[in-house]
Amino acid sequence: MTTHSLANIEAAAHVSGKSTYVDDLPVMEGTLWVKVFDARVAHGHIRRLDITAAAQMDGVVKIFTHHDIPGENQIGGIIPDEPLLAAEEVHFQGQPIALVAAETEEQAAAALEKIVVEMDPLPVITDPREAFRNGQLLSASRTFSKGDTATAFASCAHVFEGQAESGGQEHLYLETQGAYAVPTEHDSVRIFSSTQGHCGAGAWCKYEPRRSRCGTTGRRIWRQRRPGVFLGGIRSAGSLCTEKAG
Repeated sequence: MTTHSLANIEAAAHVSGKSTYVDDLPVMEGTLWVKVFDARVAHGHIRRLDITAAAQMDGVVKIFTHHDIPGENQIGGIIPDEPLLAAEEVHFQGQPIALVAAETEEQAAAALEKIVVEMDPLPVITDPREAFRNGQLLSASRTFSKGDTATAFASCAHVFEGQAESGGQEHLYLETQGAYAVPTEHDSVRIFSSTQGHCGAGAWCKYEPRRSRCGTTGRRIWRQRRPGVFLGGIRSAGSLCTEKAG
């Protein structure tokens, strides 16, 4: 047990700008740049996705859709309810549908404009009570009980009834997310990732059989340069970038 404060060994590097992150890595020759083609609506059925024109653009090496995922198209964290790339429906604005890999960042961005998607809009539910009536809750309902509540209320001198609402708040992470995958010897891939959950990131790159995603296999070796604070959402956001890079 320590009785004095411990200095943050990263503090000096952080405030002086010497700390290195994914965006500070030197780009190797032959690196491909990936851009995400995402949903422009909050809820809809994908009727048609045409990547033909985009695939013929200069510099485009490959356009990935859910058909190109060799394993399970699933990156959900606690609840497996989020595909890496949308297959038939999109459930939020910005949900990834396709990935464009090109020789330059500009070429990848230009190819995005050539992708054609036809979407049938579906109802957008933002009220939890409406979601409950329609069986569209994000997770199953849970009930917590203790003691004999019926007897307790019966013995009360006064019982007040009503309805209360409490808005759920999600943590908001402000930093950008990125990952860089470098092929190495023995059919291995070295991935640089800004993620809080390195175990999850590895599992989402086919190290865990139940969640085989990227198609790489092998022994995991972790080199954690610096840990981040625990913040809801940052774990999955970083792992999402890691999965796309892998």
